[in-house]
Amino acid sequence: MKKRNGLALFGVLAVLLTGCGADEELQARLDAGMTNIENGAYEEALTDFSEVIQGGELLVEAYRGTGMAYMAMGEYGQAVDAFDQALALTDDRMRETEKDILYYKAAAQYQGEDYAGASETCDQILVLANEGNAHYIKGASCMKLGDTSTAKTEFDTAASLNADDYDMLLDIYECYREQNLSAEGDTYLQQALNIQGSDGNTAYQKARIYYYLEEYDKAQALLSASADSLDLEGRLLLGEIYLAMDDTDHARMTYQSCIEEYGETPQCVNGLVLCDIADGDYASALENADRGLALDGEEGKQDLAYNAIVALEYQGDFDGALERAASYVEQYPEDEKGQKEYAFLLSR
Repeated sequence: MKKRNGLALFGVLAVLLTGCGADEELQARLDAGMTNIENGAYEEALTDFSEVIQGGELLVEAYRGTGMAYMAMGEYGQAVDAFDQALALTDDRMRETEKDILYYKAAAQYQGEDYAGASETCDQILVLANEGNAHYIKGASCMKLGDTSTAKTEFDTAASLNADDYDMLLDIYECYREQNLSAEGDTYLQQALNIQGSDGNTAYQKARIYYYLEEYDKAQALLSASADSLDLEGRLLLGEIYLAMDDTDHARMTYQSCIEEYGETPQCVNGLVLCDIADGDYASALENADRGLALDGEEGKQDLAYNAIVALEYQGDFDGALERAASYVEQYPEDEKGQKEYAFLLSR
């Protein structure tokens, strides 16, 4: 399971905005821009949105899309500027649109380390709607600023408004963990463990928490008890739990069962790559990584690309690793881990 990084809720914000009565060609160009963002073609998306803006219609949507593309490229200042341009064109009839763009702006400010700005943007959101997500982002921003008292107030409000939201409660804990304050964040994990339910999803969510706490035996026991009914996410998590327990045999069997039931996906193949790396079979890890990268779909490919770099390093092929790392940071400029790996390889 990939542990969340403290501000990972923005997938829920991708609301599709369309203009009423807009020129069909401009609408098609706007749609193409959004598709390019989904496919990781950010420069092409910027070109699409620029043409829409030049057409003089769908300006809010086009500036919003421009900001989204810049965010994905790690150009957070330009993203904020684009979101501000979109916001300047909204009116009182567009409150939901305004709120959506403000969330994106807060995310860009946070990721660009403008924590004071992100906090202020959350205040604007809260004028429009008292939502747990806004309180959470404000709390995360205050935590980064060292204002733990205000952060706790905001987190408590977020946890009250989103009492059954496992992801948010885990994210709040992660904010404390990043500041070496894990003990103070334990209460939010306990709240997550106390969420009532007896279905497979409840077992999965609680196993995630135990995995997060590195209580792997408890996590494994929860998932193994319902192994036959686990969906893909549950099986992938079980594989990672076995890996954390240094049981690569059961991990490999779990990932193979994922492939047998769901077909080859980048996520399933990445599990085999992780097993290969753990077993010291770096040639097989690289072969599997390249096989996964050739598959359709984007989900899981970032992990595959990174793990291919790791495999090359372990093989002693630092030139090959550097070449892959250069491509990686170009494709995933927002990934700090990848940037550090690239800097390390450049320094050799």
